[in-house]
Amino acid sequence: MPERLPRELRVLYELSRVVAVGPYSLEEVMERISAEVRSEFAFAGVRLVRGGDDQLLDAALAQRRAVVDGNRVAIPLLVEGRCLGYLVGDGCAGPIDGLDLHLLSAIGLVAGVFIAKAEQYEELQRALEELRRVDELKDQFVSVAAHELRMPVAVVYGIASTIHHRGAELSLEQIVDLRLALFEQSRRLRDLTEQLLDLSRLDSGRLSVETRSFHPRDVIEAVVPPDRLADVMIEVDPDCVLVSDPGAFERVVANLIVNALEYGRPPVLVRGRDGDGHYRLAVEDRGDGVPREFVPHLFERFTRAEESRRTRGAGLGLAIAHEFADAMGAELDYEPAEPRGARFVLALPVA
Repeated sequence: MPERLPRELRVLYELSRVVAVGPYSLEEVMERISAEVRSEFAFAGVRLVRGGDDQLLDAALAQRRAVVDGNRVAIPLLVEGRCLGYLVGDGCAGPIDGLDLHLLSAIGLVAGVFIAKAEQYEELQRALEELRRVDELKDQFVSVAAHELRMPVAVVYGIASTIHHRGAELSLEQIVDLRLALFEQSRRLRDLTEQLLDLSRLDSGRLSVETRSFHPRDVIEAVVPPDRLADVMIEVDPDCVLVSDPGAFERVVANLIVNALEYGRPPVLVRGRDGDGHYRLAVEDRGDGVPREFVPHLFERFTRAEESRRTRGAGLGLAIAHEFADAMGAELDYEPAEPRGARFVLALPVA
């Protein structure tokens, strides 16, 4: 049947047949269209061009049809009055006459429809992937909230219940121990709640960066846990002023310092310096550092190295710090400290 059709209809039929089975990605659609056009017109190559400073493309768009210049042809891809780009055939082996240009113009109309559908399909796939990602993050959020909150809540309830029902029977030493445990678990609840709220803001897109000047040393001193002041050394010029979001800066530094205290060993050194158009804040400890095989996963959510699983934590601190750094337009990287330990460096562009 197709062999008995006129050449114009046969070419359009073959082009539609090889593409219409889809759905295909844009790359696959272009490969099929290019192969069909190249085969029928003996082009050395056929490619998709989105635009640019090219007189041949300008002529094709102005005339809204295929135009030829020597052995090079430009075919506008027109869909509902819009030009999606151009098919450009290079190195045609034979002459291109008026009928060929008419057929190539028709091919451009058909190809434009297929390319538009392929782009819509890819856009839909990206939207579906984003929905899957958001759904996965939601499931992770609910899972970690339920798992991580259960233990400290149970401990706090148990201590409160013990004091309520048996307070008169407890010795002073027991009361002191319970108060200490209550303080530690309450702090754990506070830290975890702040992390979960940070995640919620980041995932919902509600995080807005508000730039203003601030003293980084003031922020750093405010986030060091009061009971660990002796373990943290701050080498930051008190007169230094940064122009960025102090809230995001605080969330990055707080997570880095808590991470160093939790998984490393004191002293924790916080050092700031200028250079190369950036203010670099390094937070380092004297622990064992990060295992080499785990470094690529450092800033992923809900991940912890095997050696750190015996300590408390949900594996969120570094991921949150990294995302806040991105929001500030800064970079957060890891490197081994010398002679031992872990060093995290926040590189913040200087206005």
